[in-house]
Amino acid sequence: MRNKLNPCLIFYICYRAQAMRYFYLIICTLCLLWSHAESKTLPPSAKPVVTTNHVATSEATEWYNAVREALSQFPKKGGYATNKTALSALVHKGCRWDAKNDTPLYFPKKAKPSFCSSAIYLLILKSLQIWDSNNPKPRISKNAWLHLAPRMEQKDGDGPWGWANANGPGLAVLVHSLGAGFSFENWNLAKPGDFMKIFWSSELGKNEFGHLTLLIKQSSDSVTFWSSNLPNGYGTKTIPKSQVKRVIFTRITRPSRFTQAPRIRYNSWLNSLLTTPVSIREVRRRSGIKSR
Repeated sequence: MRNKLNPCLIFYICYRAQAMRYFYLIICTLCLLWSHAESKTLPPSAKPVVTTNHVATSEATEWYNAVREALSQFPKKGGYATNKTALSALVHKGCRWDAKNDTPLYFPKKAKPSFCSSAIYLLILKSLQIWDSNNPKPRISKNAWLHLAPRMEQKDGDGPWGWANANGPGLAVLVHSLGAGFSFENWNLAKPGDFMKIFWSSELGKNEFGHLTLLIKQSSDSVTFWSSNLPNGYGTKTIPKSQVKRVIFTRITRPSRFTQAPRIRYNSWLNSLLTTPVSIREVRRRSGIKSR
């Protein structure tokens, strides 16, 4: 005897099939509408911004790691001096050019005695070398490396080294002009790995008393930095924040912009800071620092 299908079961199956058909039709329609809405709210010109931000973030992370590696290659102590002997140690012992491979060579352990700006500048150069060597294709040109090399005859404001070694916001102006990062004055925004120009007095320019350093860590009332410090040279130092009358932090986020070094020529304003006092307003303007 053949089994008969239940009419109620047949109706239920047809009902479910029809309902599923409408359900899938609604889903497909919504997907088409969403895709259309996306194309309207995200114009083609906005798409590269996401990529650029991602690349910039990755570049900044690579840079921070390169700074940490470079810092580990510096000796402890080595003596502190601000004379021609210390400058010669930077120019002739710490920095060399490999003519065979057309690449720079940096020897932090040989660059002694040292002073604050020579230590920080050599740290930047060594970090750039490490950062660039981690990429299959060079990102810093040979011409840029040659312009970045410090020379004995350079005065304040003359070329990349002359900018970084200048009074006031020398390094901040260099990084800002290259588009390699940004500077600020707020302690709350500072992070380990930021470069830090400390001012022991409120004077800027002619009568300033400053110290170029790398921020290691900070608390609510103290700060630890690395530099070439009195009296021993390379090393870290912790001081009360109350000793700092003014500070300018500089964060490098786009080291690839150092390939623009050849366009950093003579800056008469930075040179003038040896003999002329300057206002914080002018310092902020030249460094691209937004007023607090």
